Amino acid sequence: MSTSQFTLPPALEPPRTRRRRWPVALGVVVGVVAALVIVASLVTAPYTELVPGDALPVDTLITVPAGLGHPHHGRLFLTDVGVNTLHYINYFYTQLFPDPKNDVVPTGALTSNLPLSEFNAQGTVDMAESQLTAEAVALRQLGYSVPEHDVGVTIYVIAPGSPAARALQVGDVVTSIDGTPTTNPQALVDAVRAHRPGDVVTVRVGSIAHPTPGRAVPVKLASRVDAGKTVPFIGIGDPTDPQASLLSPMGTQPAYDFPFKVSISTDNIGGPSAGLAFTLGIVNTLSGGNVTGGLNVAATGTIRPDGTVGDVGGVKQKTSAVESAGATVFLVPKTPGDTELKLARSVAGSQLKVFAVGSLSEALSDLEHLGGRLGAASHGPPPGPGGNSVPTDWQQSPWT
Repeated sequence: MSTSQFTLPPALEPPRTRRRRWPVALGVVVGVVAALVIVASLVTAPYTELVPGDALPVDTLITVPAGLGHPHHGRLFLTDVGVNTLHYINYFYTQLFPDPKNDVVPTGALTSNLPLSEFNAQGTVDMAESQLTAEAVALRQLGYSVPEHDVGVTIYVIAPGSPAARALQVGDVVTSIDGTPTTNPQALVDAVRAHRPGDVVTVRVGSIAHPTPGRAVPVKLASRVDAGKTVPFIGIGDPTDPQASLLSPMGTQPAYDFPFKVSISTDNIGGPSAGLAFTLGIVNTLSGGNVTGGLNVAATGTIRPDGTVGDVGGVKQKTSAVESAGATVFLVPKTPGDTELKLARSVAGSQLKVFAVGSLSEALSDLEHLGGRLGAASHGPPPGPGGNSVPTDWQQSPWT
């Protein structure tokens, strides 16, 4: 038997597969992007977004003695601005898709580079002062005599590391130092300068609502150089400049002799811009309830002891807020060049009429022309100190 011979073909090597690197690269990119998104969502950006806030009916916040109030016709609104702290991911979104109703501003510009706690404390001071002033101005407009007397100095800024920072806080009212009354900022400076650096003085401190008798606080004075001379330093000054004037961050605290008590209740709202709305709300409640003429009226602006109205911020956001609440009339402060009036009108719809006012009397006059009935509010302030007296330096007070 013969055997056939044949040659087997060489064994084939398995085909070499080329390693695909793009999935690895893609994975790296996705990982980096995910990490950046996580970081951007956690890290706070140095920017704050101002958004339309709330429009609240003022009459629901005001309480007057039984028998003095009147039912309201129409509504009177105050308004505020919403503030959003931005993380970087939100900040990038606002830059890519800006909302015309909102504004993005540097946080430092909004807070004057103060610590958030101190900035919020200043907002509380602003609100307390606006309520107190609104009550005095409204009652005087209704013909009541409301005498004023200066009782102390309200702290608005405290220098970090100073004697005041260890013993006092924003919103405290200093009524005396070692028994010497400090009824205005200059009196406080003089009382401090009457001592030497290192002296321990007794500072009598009250609150805006209850400035006297207050509590006794011991404070050891430090020193600073002023015009080449070493002087005692308490630290109620600009935190960024220890050599700054002691007068700028303080204001004379008034006390008013009210004929009766008016209460205003606000929660989570700071700042002075509701002063005009509070004043109009008190006037409306006590004068017959028809100052608005049955319309839905909103107002923003600070109120000063002489009845003048000061400017505010966030007018664009406030205009959107009051329009959403159903207001048909919006009173804004009168400013040079009518800047706030023009800004409000630029975003207001056709159903919202915007007026600029420079005083309470102008606001009441506009409302009367729109159909409002002033009642007792047509009296105006009585003559004498009860109708015209103002704190010593209210023009320079920080909250004005």
